Amino acid sequence: MLILVGLASLALVVIAFAPLLTDRRLAVGADPGEVAVSAAMRPVLRRSTALRLAGVGVGIAAAAAVLDAAPPNWLGLEAALAAPVFACCLLAGVLIGEVSGTVPTGPDRTAPIEVRSVRSYLPRFMTAATLGIGAVLAVLLTATSSMGSADDMSRSGRFLTLTCQDLEASTGPWPGLYYTLPIAASVLIGAGAAAITLRAVARRRRPATGAAVHAADDDARRASARAIIAACGVLVAAPLAGTGAFAGMAMIGNACATAAATAFGWTALALGLTSFMAACWFTVIAVLPHRVSHR
Repeated sequence: MLILVGLASLALVVIAFAPLLTDRRLAVGADPGEVAVSAAMRPVLRRSTALRLAGVGVGIAAAAAVLDAAPPNWLGLEAALAAPVFACCLLAGVLIGEVSGTVPTGPDRTAPIEVRSVRSYLPRFMTAATLGIGAVLAVLLTATSSMGSADDMSRSGRFLTLTCQDLEASTGPWPGLYYTLPIAASVLIGAGAAAITLRAVARRRRPATGAAVHAADDDARRASARAIIAACGVLVAAPLAGTGAFAGMAMIGNACATAAATAFGWTALALGLTSFMAACWFTVIAVLPHRVSHR
């Protein structure tokens, strides 16, 4: 409980100081054009930054609550669901910030007709990395689900059971159906939320007219898209890290593991370690999307 109170307090402090950080980044110069762009974009960036960081804070607190309050009979399932909970909270913060768009300012309040697609705001490398990690996660979850066996209380897929000669050896926990079905459901829910949020980013109204404001607004949309894709990266990389680690340890530790099974185990461990580093990278980008290039 003390940890949750501390995380909630940290989130409130971040929310309170986010507008100040945004104002500092948008300090205006002597150019009247820069003053107009800054005046138009300051409310947009202040709101999106505050709500995104609020989503990060709430996500951390919610993930900690899942880990802390899960009943004993979940048997480690809370660790698999903590990352999706964090990612969904971050996505909710970005979505609220984009949906609550400002009304165009200025005396004419024009609404120019333009076609904005989601693809034009997506970071290419990060999107490809997220899709690739998601594909690897799907393959690994399918493989471990097909290999799992029930534990001593008939819970499907919690053990890995291999036979050799007259010996039958079981190791666990194993990422079988007991774990993979909730993981797959949470990832699909998060992916659906991300698609909705990306659509909201692309369709949000312009804060004002003018080419300079449009360029600055597009940069803000790209930052929001980077935060969304980074949240999706956490959504797939964190479960892959856990699945790879548990599958690898259970496979290598099984007394009946063949050479092929041992090689599979070491590969799973390598995937888990790589995915853990990727999850850390995605988390940093989700918190600080303005600091990353547009690739």
